[in-house]
Amino acid sequence: MRILSARVSRATRNRQTGRVEAIVVLLVEHPGLTDPQIVRQLVSAPARAPGAASLRDRLISAAKLGFAASPRVNRGARWAA
Repeated sequence: MRILSARVSRATRNRQTGRVEAIVVLLVEHPGLTDPQIVRQLVSAPARAPGAASLRDRLISAAKLGFAASPRVNRGARWAA
């Protein structure tokens, strides 16, 4: 399994909790399949994290880690055309 690209989509900030929720779209290539798979992961990260990576990088990292932990559980996946 290889992640070809990742982008943040539909980010919203919850001011009460201080977190940002976003849908991260991953384009994933599986060794046994011919077409890449589009996977959407819902993730959240603290809005402010002094000394940490940028918010975009933290959201994408959370999505990649979540997908790698359970790649078959992604209910929102669909095949790319």
